[in-house]
Amino acid sequence: MIKRIGLVCAVALTLPLVLGGARRMPGDPPDVIDSGTFTLYLSGTRIGEERFVIRWERAGSAGPVFRAGAELNLKLDGSTMRISVALEALGSRCRPLRYEAEINGSAATTIVGTFARDRIRLDVRSPRGDEMKEFLGHERVAVLDTHVAHHYFFVTKLLAGANSAEARIIVPRDRNQQLVQVVDEGTEPVSIGSAEMQLRHIAIVSQTGPTRHVWLDGDRVIKVDVPEHGFFAVRSDTGDSPN
Repeated sequence: MIKRIGLVCAVALTLPLVLGGARRMPGDPPDVIDSGTFTLYLSGTRIGEERFVIRWERAGSAGPVFRAGAELNLKLDGSTMRISVALEALGSRCRPLRYEAEINGSAATTIVGTFARDRIRLDVRSPRGDEMKEFLGHERVAVLDTHVAHHYFFVTKLLAGANSAEARIIVPRDRNQQLVQVVDEGTEPVSIGSAEMQLRHIAIVSQTGPTRHVWLDGDRVIKVDVPEHGFFAVRSDTGDSPN
């Protein structure tokens, strides 16, 4: 049986408040690191958008707790789907603690990922039934789910100030993990819509999966490109035309 802690529900309640620009008041949710909207493309065609928020709060000697989530509206292969995702992570390297995803559409699916020191467990409920998959843990690990752009924020934290780092990424919707090298390629000019920005380029190189590229403005993910999969995402509040 899949046990849930309500992360997805909490995100669904928080997103409209944060993205709507509501004034923060005493007792409001913890500090927002970033929030906004990505426009998503596949093979040059717009497939939908992702509305996200990333928050943090102090949590003692273990470091800050990060809570992030998003709602995606996608049209793939002629079918529409709505995906809600939520992630909880701990410490300066944002080590995952819990991941939840709910996919509504013709093949409704629920995914719950739990992360222990030496084990990573995925529980999946779909029209095919219930399934469970386990992976070995790793010192540096991040969730990087399919078509979810804000997850790249957490992958870049694995560098922890270094120029490169070996890590594992978990792709819950594909039920797999990949050993990757996260590499800081430095700052470079990038065209975002009609503007040119100086952005930090991070490459995520895998021997068994696609090479992924992400460009950052400070900690803000601005652009994602996965050429082998034809996937592209760009911040709508910065520019929404692929270049």
